[in-house]
Amino acid sequence: MLAGESKRGLKSSIMHSILVYHTISESHEASPGDEMISPERFEQQLRWLSRRRRVVPLVETLHRKESERLVAITFDDGYRDNLTVALPILEKYSLPITLFVVAGFVDRDGYLSEEELREMSRHPLVTIGAHGLWHRHFNRLTPDEAHFELVESRRVLEDIVHKKVDLLAWPFGECDGALERLSAQCGYRASWSVWKGTNDSHSRWRVPLGRRDNLLLFIAKSSGGYALTEAKWHRFQERRVGTACGSGRSIARVERDSPTEINRPLPQAVLTRPD
Repeated sequence: MLAGESKRGLKSSIMHSILVYHTISESHEASPGDEMISPERFEQQLRWLSRRRRVVPLVETLHRKESERLVAITFDDGYRDNLTVALPILEKYSLPITLFVVAGFVDRDGYLSEEELREMSRHPLVTIGAHGLWHRHFNRLTPDEAHFELVESRRVLEDIVHKKVDLLAWPFGECDGALERLSAQCGYRASWSVWKGTNDSHSRWRVPLGRRDNLLLFIAKSSGGYALTEAKWHRFQERRVGTACGSGRSIARVERDSPTEINRPLPQAVLTRPD
């Protein structure tokens, strides 16, 4: 086990399944990160979940025993189709979601407008969380930059929805121990990554979904053991790379089901909003 790995992480035999969606679109063309899922496939997955799994609001997984094998649904980024396409299907099956919004993307083309975000925040099935200010890779930021992203993303979102925002999903699914501690200091109740971190309260693991996930793979990803298996694989790869680099050799890093996030170009201006 890696240094600092939590006891509830790799030593666990089962986990809650926290699923990650991005965009539910009519288009069948591959998106840059293969994160696009058709409405038909999305409904097929929700139908299966509604019949075979207990789907709960994300916050419930924070204090429920892992042996209950709960499922929570999350969306990242804040695409407009989360409202126009995904939400009606979620309503059909009465399944709750947490929507992690990139604060700086609000009102951009293809993303939720301020009014649409407020509309979603008022919906009984939806909880709003933060996903960074500009969707930057936190592991590459200075402590001051990371602090600014964490604080400002909360401030901007709370200003829009007029509700407390204290849940966080790390952009690109990555964080480290220092960032976990920083997110707590910035007022976040809990945070979620993808395979990274200690799988404790500020780096809980999630399972990314994409257009290549047929129903059989989706069922596997919805099981309580999938995230644990993938986490072990990624840690094995990290050790392998570390060992090779330490011995002066270079090997290609293998990525399996890496977080389906897009490395978008970032605006140069700093986001500011009137008080």
